[in-house]
Amino acid sequence: MQSEQKKRKRRGAEWGTIVAVGMVFVSGCAHFAGEEDGAVKEVEGQVAMPADWEGAVGSGEVEGWLNSFEGQQLEALVEEALGGNYSLQAARARLDQAEALARIEGAERLPGVSLSGSARRQETNSGGEPVVRQRSDSFAASLSVSWEVDLWGRVRSTALAAGADFAAAESDYAAVRLLLVSRVLEAWFVAVERRLQFNLAEEALRSFESNLTIVEERFRRGLNPALDLRLARANVASARSTYFQNQRLADAALRQLEVLLGRYPAGKLELEARLPTLRGPVQAGLPSTVLARRPDLVAARARVMASDARLRASRLSLLPSLSLTGNVGRSSAELDDLLRDSFDVWSLVGGISAPLFQGGRLRANVSRAEARFAETLAGYGEVLLTAFREVESALASEIYLREQLSALETAAEESTRALELAEERYGRGLVDIITVLEAQRRAFSSRSAVLGAEAALLTNRLALHLALGGPVN
Repeated sequence: MQSEQKKRKRRGAEWGTIVAVGMVFVSGCAHFAGEEDGAVKEVEGQVAMPADWEGAVGSGEVEGWLNSFEGQQLEALVEEALGGNYSLQAARARLDQAEALARIEGAERLPGVSLSGSARRQETNSGGEPVVRQRSDSFAASLSVSWEVDLWGRVRSTALAAGADFAAAESDYAAVRLLLVSRVLEAWFVAVERRLQFNLAEEALRSFESNLTIVEERFRRGLNPALDLRLARANVASARSTYFQNQRLADAALRQLEVLLGRYPAGKLELEARLPTLRGPVQAGLPSTVLARRPDLVAARARVMASDARLRASRLSLLPSLSLTGNVGRSSAELDDLLRDSFDVWSLVGGISAPLFQGGRLRANVSRAEARFAETLAGYGEVLLTAFREVESALASEIYLREQLSALETAAEESTRALELAEERYGRGLVDIITVLEAQRRAFSSRSAVLGAEAALLTNRLALHLALGGPVN
């Protein structure tokens, strides 16, 4: 029993020697601060962010997207899309790949351990008579450890780059989720609006057909010329064309929405009878909050960090590297005795290698990494400006769209009253059919424009929420 304890202590001492030598080198590793923070702040300073949005209509934090719209089915649609959309599932798989790659890259910071074993049996024949066959067995086992000591931080920089890539992938996935929510809500608005446009086209067709019946009767009685009849028939044909066009668009919008939800595009999704309404102006918050909230900006900054870490790693690859290799092993003629005693052979080897001449490959890698860092930094500036442009444009567009909608509603109301007057005067013989047909066309056209403006206002609010990067609910 005491013999076994001594053997275990000796094996522990052997491994303790290897670990202690490694820790001496690890404790001397240098930490290098990155350049990306100062470079990113410089880019943000060049953009010269304002204290408030140019088109701001309020201040404060952004509420959830769904809280902006009064609709009964919106929350259920979003939940279904987040659970069933295949593009989102593919994005989740890409994120899992990035996570696995980060673990692979980070594994280089840890020692590599491998265990090997062998068994051998040999038989020989004696030279005399009778022949005697002699057999010998041998068994061996060894444990090897290899480790590149990160003297200058090159391996650490490579691991940091992989971690930053994973952070960028996480933000990309968050951006895909937000974009999917926006696309689903927009598809819903478009589907409802096109269904309403189809209903309006059906109403217009019935109205034009009714007028055609009156004109045909008056033509038979000799009260209307052939020109009136031709114009009335042309208007009916045009209205019928618009009817089928809107039917086609409504059907396509419904199927597109079903695909986003992960459903089969059967065109059977039940729609609400009207478009949702907005609860009020959006609370835009401050411009600086967009930097920490928008997933694409977070991803762009993470990519700057990753390229900066790779730049450091490429520069550090010009310096010497130190590697440690440890090996312990034992051989025995009996398998049962192989692991009973301490290892009878062990070694610890340290080696230093320094690049002398590689045809300029390492220097070229440094130049390539520097160019890559400059590219990602410029990309961050582009994403930053795009983010501010999207917010400012959406804020300004909401003001313009509200004014446009108000004007269109006035036009629709006046056109409807004009149609009523035209039909009344036509019945009294005071105006010709051309006046009535033109009044009809204007009335339905203005009502159609109101529907389009209402949908555009909703879609623009979605674009504003997406640009601000706020929460869904």
